[in-house]
Amino acid sequence: MARATTRSPEAELKALHKDVAELGNQLSALLTKVKQNGGTLAEAELGLMQEHLQGLLAEAKDKGQEAITMVEDTVRERPGTSLLAAFAAGAVLTGLLLRR
Repeated sequence: MARATTRSPEAELKALHKDVAELGNQLSALLTKVKQNGGTLAEAELGLMQEHLQGLLAEAKDKGQEAITMVEDTVRERPGTSLLAAFAAGAVLTGLLLRR
C-alpha cells in the first residue's frame, strides 16, 4: 500500500492516527450492532474492518520505514550536525527529567 507522497512523515502519521481512530469508532458501532442484530452481519463487517486495519498497519510500517531511511540518509550526509542535534536533544531531555 506504499504510495509516493510529498507529505511529511509527521503528516502521514497524523493521517494514520485519524484513520485508526475512525476505525475504532466503526468498531464501537459494530459492537453495538452485534448486541442488537446478532452475529452474521457483524462477522462479515468485522472481517472487512480487520482487512482495513491490516492495510493501515502495513501502511504505518511502510511510513515508519521511510522515516527511518530518511533519518539514516540525513545522518550519513551530515554526521556532525546529526551528532550535535542528538547531543542537544539529550541535554534538553535530561534537563526536563531532572526538573522534578
